[in-house]
Amino acid sequence: MKTLSIIFVVFLFTVSAVFAWGLESGCSGSHKEITLAEQSSDVREVIVVRIDGMEVHQLTSEEGKVFFNILDVFGEELAKGLDRDQLAEQFPEIFKALSKS
Repeated sequence: MKTLSIIFVVFLFTVSAVFAWGLESGCSGSHKEITLAEQSSDVREVIVVRIDGMEVHQLTSEEGKVFFNILDVFGEELAKGLDRDQLAEQFPEIFKALSKS
């Protein structure tokens, strides 16, 4: 029983040490920093299409420039700020779906 208690205490110490190391090394979990440029209201964002578990967001600036952000099923960004040529090159199936709509 004493051995089991010692193993349990060592396990707890190891888990807490790993957790503390993760926090110290910058492991931020779902924390996302937002820059002032992303907070500005001069960009209009629209969900354009969902395909193969990915979501395509079209962003249009005040100058009329169009960019695309690609998100996976968990909302994580796969690509950000792609123009139409980059979208066609990196995600051809999404580009084809957009061309049809």
